[in-house]
Amino acid sequence: MAKRNDNKSTGNDGSWFLEAVGAIPPPLKPSETVAALEYDNTASDPSPATAPIDDDGSSSSFDGGTATSTSAFESPTSLLTAELADTSGTEAIDPSLSIEPHDDTQLSSVLRTRRPFRWPVLMFAVALVAVGATAVFWLPTALRQDAAGMKTSYANASIALRQQLAPGQAALDTITDPSSTPQELSASVPVISQLDSAAHQLGVVAGEPLPRQLPFYSVPEVAELGSLQDAAQINAAQGSDVARQVGYTYVYRTTIPQLLQTGELPTSADVQTINALSVSLASSLVEDSAALADLPTPEFASDLNDGAHAAIERYASWQNEYLTALADGDESATRALIDELDEIRIELDRMLIDALGVARVEVDLQIVELAASLDLFLKDLTR
Repeated sequence: MAKRNDNKSTGNDGSWFLEAVGAIPPPLKPSETVAALEYDNTASDPSPATAPIDDDGSSSSFDGGTATSTSAFESPTSLLTAELADTSGTEAIDPSLSIEPHDDTQLSSVLRTRRPFRWPVLMFAVALVAVGATAVFWLPTALRQDAAGMKTSYANASIALRQQLAPGQAALDTITDPSSTPQELSASVPVISQLDSAAHQLGVVAGEPLPRQLPFYSVPEVAELGSLQDAAQINAAQGSDVARQVGYTYVYRTTIPQLLQTGELPTSADVQTINALSVSLASSLVEDSAALADLPTPEFASDLNDGAHAAIERYASWQNEYLTALADGDESATRALIDELDEIRIELDRMLIDALGVARVEVDLQIVELAASLDLFLKDLTR
């Protein structure tokens, strides 16, 4: 391996004496060497003279000073290139491949840039905040609108029920009047139906679920719906009860007078007539028993209901006695039985009038109370 030939001698050539007396300058320190290199690199001579080539291949230049030459030292790049050439045993590295100062701008983008900013995360966060802000401002408004809509529904249904109370009261008066004609009684049926329908509609509206409150924010308009819903349900129940009581009154008013309707009964008859009467009386008993079984049992008609059941039971045994008296030709017995049946009918009519009078007072009071309750409820809805 070839050794690098540098300018320094390894022996005692007396240079220390020449340095001591100032004949030659002392060797440069490392820091001074770097300063000299920087000075040479920054020199602005536009046409530098070609430096002579020394015997060992290094160039030297004269700087105008006594015994001063750049051949005393070599640039670090040249030394590194020569040293690599000598130690590797291969051809020397191209001097143009010099080591340049560190430059961040020459690094790859992966090494030079920081971690890329996550725009999707930021956009998601912004969208989430926007949704939250929208919910905070929109949900209370939507809940208030729902509450207003429910109050409007309560008001409309309550007004419809309130408007049916006066006709219902008139129908009750007609039903409880013993002098009312069958045509007048029939005209009260649609009035009762409309009253019951209005009460049912209010119950349907009052049964709808209320808007849900926000977890951490209470909307006053929604909070007050609870009490309003309770009031609407109570009014609907009372309206249904009024319609039901008026209907019960109508049923008793039209059913009781039809019981024990045998037509004119003979005090004497032949066998053929007796057989025909036997069939018709049996059919009448079946119809009366069925009608009585279908009667409701309101409080105002409890005594009347008991009297009607007792009359039907007597009617069943009465038929056998009457037909036997006819077959025996006992006219006095048959006449007494016919008079008894008339008395039963008269008693039923009396009990019916009493029951209708009680219904007239009690149901009318319910109608008046419901009207006042609906008026107060409508005022609460408009506050």
